[in-house]
Amino acid sequence: MAVRAYVLLRVEAGKLNSVIDSIAQLPEVKEAYPITGDYDAIVSIEVENVADIREVVANKIHKIEGVKETSTHIAFK
Repeated sequence: MAVRAYVLLRVEAGKLNSVIDSIAQLPEVKEAYPITGDYDAIVSIEVENVADIREVVANKIHKIEGVKETSTHIAFK
């Protein structure tokens, strides 16, 4: 059973479009949008298990230039 999580991002000024474009290329990413409010973007990811969420966030999303901070939320179905 797949696990879905939503990742809120804070991004360096002037880097939002390139961050969204880079994140959208990741196979685990289902949606990536700029948003208003305390965060700059929201990303929906879908993985096989909870451990994979850490892998995607820590080893893929955080390594994209311009990503300053994330807040990850697992969705219950």
